[in-house]
Amino acid sequence: MLSCQTLLCRSLLFLSSLEIAHFSDPHLPLVGLPALSDIRIKRLLSLLSWRLKRRHVHLAAPLAAVMRDIRQYQPDLVALTGDLTNLGLAKEFQAAARWLNEQELPETLLVPGNHDALIREAAETKSALWNPWLHSETGSPSLLKKGPVALIGLNSAVPTPPFFASGRVSDSQLAALGPLLRQTAEEGLCRIVLIHHPPVQGLVSKRKGLDGMERLQAILKREGAELVLHGHSHRATLSCIPHTDIPVVGTTSASHSAGTPDQAAGWNCISVRAEAAQWRISVQRRELGSNGRMQDGFLHHFSPHRLSDAKAL
Repeated sequence: MLSCQTLLCRSLLFLSSLEIAHFSDPHLPLVGLPALSDIRIKRLLSLLSWRLKRRHVHLAAPLAAVMRDIRQYQPDLVALTGDLTNLGLAKEFQAAARWLNEQELPETLLVPGNHDALIREAAETKSALWNPWLHSETGSPSLLKKGPVALIGLNSAVPTPPFFASGRVSDSQLAALGPLLRQTAEEGLCRIVLIHHPPVQGLVSKRKGLDGMERLQAILKREGAELVLHGHSHRATLSCIPHTDIPVVGTTSASHSAGTPDQAAGWNCISVRAEAAQWRISVQRRELGSNGRMQDGFLHHFSPHRLSDAKAL
């Protein structure tokens, strides 16, 4: 028999709703060139890419419009799926920390992107600058809980050879993910998984993909999750974990110039509501129009079954 306290908690959850802002890949402007001691081949290639192309499409004005729009919606949580930096420099990490503080966002879970792990150097020192947003112990999935929601972060950002931007989730994270998904399900929480690299095929090229994604997919298929959020592709997309109904939602770069709707700067406004037998989840796309104003894009609704209630029955 369920205790009175458990019944009360579940009743409160049924009445709860929560708003989440998901944005990604802001690629904040460079704060200066690398010092001689910071020069590496891959960093030079990334700098060349920035100078020739990316600085012309990742702009301050679209990012400012996105962040104003997010603040106007007053979300309860923020899910940020990586690539705040361009070259992975320590001074970029410092500038990104200042920028995050200036945004005055609600509680935020950040998972790093491949640009944030561009070079294998001083990783712990740099990540310490982002501790308030990482909510993670080294080698473990990160976790941020509020109301009926558990944001679970996986770090797929690893240094790679030149011309590669692939990712990988460590063995220790994968080992801890299954128990964490089970625990949060038993607590009756809506489990939303964050990762930078898309955990499904076809959204990015192989050199940019997630190595060993089948292991992650198998865990999600076995334990379940209500939603997966990612960045990296710089496109607004909707797919599913294979052989499941777990939705996988991607978003564009938050600083990309206006253009086609699936690439223009934007973010996802996610609403989660707990009901007796299922979750009610909506994803409203917000995107930058050619007129410089934010506007509604696609709207999707999901009603995943509540695994925790099924176990209780």
